[in-house]
Amino acid sequence: MDSLVHDVRNPLNALVINVEILQEKLARAAGGEVPPAQAKNLHAMREQVARVNATLGEFARFLAPSPTAPAVQSLSSMVQDAAAVLGHAGRRGRVKLTVDVPEGPAVVEAMDGSALAFLVLVAVLRALERTPEDGQVRVSVRNEGARVVLHVQDGGREEGEDTEVDEALVAGASEYGAEFHVRGSQLRLSFRAGPGPA
Repeated sequence: MDSLVHDVRNPLNALVINVEILQEKLARAAGGEVPPAQAKNLHAMREQVARVNATLGEFARFLAPSPTAPAVQSLSSMVQDAAAVLGHAGRRGRVKLTVDVPEGPAVVEAMDGSALAFLVLVAVLRALERTPEDGQVRVSVRNEGARVVLHVQDGGREEGEDTEVDEALVAGASEYGAEFHVRGSQLRLSFRAGPGPA
């Protein structure tokens, strides 16, 4: 992940430098000040570079948590982070993404943070991809006794065959002790509840 972030940020840095050089050239050509229309375009370019950089940082923190991550993980926080990371995908597909998590942290038993992040991310992304424009994806987290449950309901067809994404989720859930159930638009991941807040 560190290598990927570095490789993507290099061209972003190059864009920032070239935007500044372009501004200087435009200012010189216009007698000292960039014309308003071009200044507006330069400002928009800076904003978009900053937005990509911020999104990249969120994605990196989400999938590659700190080595000092706690022994238990907050599923509530993971779901909220996944919704933030995938917000652009939802807006692009004109799909409404709603998240309902308990006020207190719903923590799951010790498991690798990046593995949990991957399971949550893929589960929500699957729902977004199955949902047509102007549809809705509902994601909720609930404490159910000794289990913490992630439920994802999408706006796709109720019936449907297993896909490669479903198979990847089954494998990932099995590897980390989670229970996975999917039937059409309904997806459920169940984890052992952790002993305390993350």
